[in-house]
Amino acid sequence: MLQLLVLMFLFASLAWFISWSMVGLLFYPKKPIHFLGNNWQAPIIGWVKNLQISKIIPSDNLANQLDQLMPVIDQKLDDFFRNRLSEKLPMISMFIGDKTIEQLKSVFMEELKNMFPELIQSFASNMQNDLLKKLEEKSIERLYIHLMSATAPFRKIAIVLGLTWGILTYWILNLF
Repeated sequence: MLQLLVLMFLFASLAWFISWSMVGLLFYPKKPIHFLGNNWQAPIIGWVKNLQISKIIPSDNLANQLDQLMPVIDQKLDDFFRNRLSEKLPMISMFIGDKTIEQLKSVFMEELKNMFPELIQSFASNMQNDLLKKLEEKSIERLYIHLMSATAPFRKIAIVLGLTWGILTYWILNLF
């Protein structure tokens, strides 16, 4: 009878440990561990490092998106040249007329069209770095807690299966 209890306990513990480690090992270790010339770090951090946000942002549609933004950009540039520039630099506003403002706006709009893809790529890169930093600092612990609580029923099922496996093992061992 003691053998039955020991086997049930061992198999239940093993099943619980395996189910816990399947989730836990995604998040640990947070800082890389150097062991025998290899680096070991949480797989979820590696996945975020390899995530390419620039692929999520559709680059084939950038020209269309920029065309949709152009009226807003034009309005903002017009407001800048007609109002805010005269507030900041009153001397320059005396020499700038409507024709000069339109020429300046067209030059700025052309330059923005050239800069927009590069700005988007830079934004995506910075966003990826920020995501990784936030994940390492704050979110990984919260995600771990949520994932562990979400998988708690599976660990309970694993314990029941371990207990059942322990009983079956005891029964098979005593049969022979």
